[in-house]
Amino acid sequence: MLKRFSLIKQLLIVFGILAILDVALLMPLVDYNMNAIIDKQMYNKLEEVQNSYAYFHSTPPGRMVAHSFSFIYNASTGAYDFDNNDNNSNLPDNIRMMLSALSSGALQSIINDPHHHVIKDKRAYGQQTYYYRVSKNKNSNTYIVSLLSSDYSDDLVTSMQARIIYLQYGFLALSALVLILWVLSLINPLRKIKAYVDNIKNHTEGTLNVKRKDEIGIVADAIVDMKEDIERQEKAKEEMIHNISHDLKTPIALIKTYSESVKDDIYPYGTKEASMDIILENADRLEHKVKTLLYLNRLDYIGSEEKALVPFDMKELIEHIVTQMNAMNDLQIETSLDHVSFLGNSDHWRIAIENIIENAFRYAKSVIRITLHKDYLEIYNDGDPIEEERLEDLFSPYVKGVKGQFGLGLSIVSKTAEMYGYKVKAVNREVGVSFIFTKQDH
Repeated sequence: MLKRFSLIKQLLIVFGILAILDVALLMPLVDYNMNAIIDKQMYNKLEEVQNSYAYFHSTPPGRMVAHSFSFIYNASTGAYDFDNNDNNSNLPDNIRMMLSALSSGALQSIINDPHHHVIKDKRAYGQQTYYYRVSKNKNSNTYIVSLLSSDYSDDLVTSMQARIIYLQYGFLALSALVLILWVLSLINPLRKIKAYVDNIKNHTEGTLNVKRKDEIGIVADAIVDMKEDIERQEKAKEEMIHNISHDLKTPIALIKTYSESVKDDIYPYGTKEASMDIILENADRLEHKVKTLLYLNRLDYIGSEEKALVPFDMKELIEHIVTQMNAMNDLQIETSLDHVSFLGNSDHWRIAIENIIENAFRYAKSVIRITLHKDYLEIYNDGDPIEEERLEDLFSPYVKGVKGQFGLGLSIVSKTAEMYGYKVKAVNREVGVSFIFTKQDH
């Protein structure tokens, strides 16, 4: 539901809900716990009143602070000491009722228990609640009785609630400000990322400078890397199209030129048969290149689909390939093969390995050696080393080779290996070059 709103609106909605829940849940909890706090405050205030009353003997009995009353009870006479007997009749009815109840209740309890010097509690009369504290005066048979009306606690509750509300509102406002600033710190780089992605979409230049170490920074760096990778792929694509066009143009031009010559009874190679053989040879060459290109495209399609990784005997496959290759070439292949299973389609692997071996025959001087162990296949030839700057893009399609040739063979090798969970690399040896297949770590 919130996904259709901006981050700021989502934040405000969530924060508003949390604020309402905070008020709805926290305030009753505060009110519940405040009763214990108020009781403690009221008893502390009564203690302060009694301490002041005991210290200032000249202060007349009665009200010491707002809503409070203090009196002296004489245990010897069993009555309260008033400076003027008429004062008793001037007291509020609730106070006189409290004093009467204390005379027969709390006062008698503390008088009858010599080890009990203080009694405190509260009692309700009508709509009014009174807190009281009875304490014994030292070295005398009198007791200080102090009463504090709940009006004082109501004032205290109102004051505390106001403070809590102000603190709560202040905390919510500060939290909202911090969260808004935090969300803005997320929105700004996200807007930069969006603008950068729009530049990529519109094929316009742009820079993305998001200096963050969190997930947003990681995403920004990934997008920059993606753009650079796209640019590299576009450049490679343009170069590949150019190279393919160049590679196909020669046999097409030869076929066209020689065909026109034969049509005019002109034979470039002396006889009609020899000239037609050249035309057919270039047609075969063109057909091979087209089939190779289609096969490379087919590998891309197969690589995007889920594949059943079926094991097959790699030693048997290599022995079959070597037997055929040795029959067609003067240079013999040396082998050191273990019984090892590789994963994938054996026909795809056969084409990949044949491409490597054909490449080795093209550059080898005297030795081609194949070594096979568990998850390891090496095809070595003692030809000239590969230039270091070419090793990185050696397996890219239609990269110009050492002898100025363009080819797809090594690209097919790389795609086949990657498709079945292997990786291939070319390594310059002290003498010669090795192409090494290894299992990828997952």
